Amino acid sequence: MSRSSDGFEGIVRRAIEAELFRGAVLRVERRGRLLYEGAWGHALYAGAESIALEASTLFDLASLTKLFTTTAVLRLVTMGDLRLEARAADLIGASPEVDESLRLRLRAALGDVDVAALLAHSSGIHYWYPFYTRRREPFEAILADLLESHPRKSETIYSDLNFMLLGRIVEGATGLPLAWAAKRLVFEPLGLRRTSYGRPLGPAAASEFGNRIERAMVADLGLSFDLWRDESRPILGEPDDGNCFYYFGGIAGHAGVFSDAADLCRLGALYLDGGRVDGAAYLAPGLAEEAMRDRGGRRGLGFQLGDNYPGGGAGHTGFTGTYLHINPAADLVVAILTNRLHVPRPRDINPLRRELSEAVLAAYGPGAGGAPVS
Repeated sequence: MSRSSDGFEGIVRRAIEAELFRGAVLRVERRGRLLYEGAWGHALYAGAESIALEASTLFDLASLTKLFTTTAVLRLVTMGDLRLEARAADLIGASPEVDESLRLRLRAALGDVDVAALLAHSSGIHYWYPFYTRRREPFEAILADLLESHPRKSETIYSDLNFMLLGRIVEGATGLPLAWAAKRLVFEPLGLRRTSYGRPLGPAAASEFGNRIERAMVADLGLSFDLWRDESRPILGEPDDGNCFYYFGGIAGHAGVFSDAADLCRLGALYLDGGRVDGAAYLAPGLAEEAMRDRGGRRGLGFQLGDNYPGGGAGHTGFTGTYLHINPAADLVVAILTNRLHVPRPRDINPLRRELSEAVLAAYGPGAGGAPVS
């Protein structure tokens, strides 16, 4: 271990003391080779109950799920079963839940929005809506109403709805429920043995105490919902995201995946290695690189770019406190998993993410000379 990597623990311990989160896992890899792994703090910390965090602890990835949906879409493109230029309205309009009247409304509202625009959040679709406040109604019908009341804008808007649509599109292209499609297209081919939808495949980190934040968001919209989870108990083994849990049954294109740091790094290695898995082609040539290229608004195809990714590259964050950084210039994959909602007052942890990622670059970046773990 290099002297620089000794500082990782200090950074994390200070963050835990400041109650930015209860625990964290950091894993750093280069081309599948483990350079560093550490786990600190608690997976669960509630009253008299506490469980120490381990490197193998599973986390609710929240919006990091979007990279798995992205990978499923890109695999379908590679297989010739989907086109990035295909219009979203045509794809979801084929659903048996969509009658002719609804199909026409969706086509008018979505216009020429295609799969690539959904991936890059350049569709202009409204940022968020609590579908569970109308939980007995079909997704497409609620979506049509929302698109008509909040018309698309000509700008990049980070929207969960883009990936809810992509989840539906993956189901349509495969003829499979999303969880099965993800397993067949992504989890199994990439060798992700501890990654799953809806429920973790082992001990998991706790997240929020009920949906405190989302409950306030719903109230701000003047809407109501009466099936909230108990705020006296932490959410454990269930997706935190309200739309995913209450409306989609734990499985959606924008949220719902549980994974650990090792599997996340393996996903990152796919993109670092040009779309190859263990040397074999998985994505079409150039597609992995294209996914991480800035298409405007610091967005690639499913990927985020910008200040959260020191030294360049791309990745994604998750509302629960998760983070993946793929850095081609340094030939590194960095996974930082925290339970930032499992504290009395959740706060922004992007500065901490950047600090840790910069420390990793200092330890293992070009010219740093950091030694891998033994």
